[in-house]
Amino acid sequence: MIFKIYSPHEFQEHEVVWIEINTPEGNFIIQKEHVPTIFLLSPEKELIFRYRTGKQEIRILKEGGILEVTRSSATLIVC
Repeated sequence: MIFKIYSPHEFQEHEVVWIEINTPEGNFIIQKEHVPTIFLLSPEKELIFRYRTGKQEIRILKEGGILEVTRSSATLIVC
């Protein structure tokens, strides 16, 4: 699954297996073929994703963000 991250200062694109997000409604794991959804991400919480190589990356979203999920990709807009 393609994971795109847009911030005011940069753009990144990663090939990932899954993404774990924190929202005001709780934690969610996003994988390929997830139902299309838009999530509001909680500020000061972890965003974790795993690359196809098995490596995991953890980021703290200071201001939160918005995540749009389609069947084959996820796009994060960081505030």
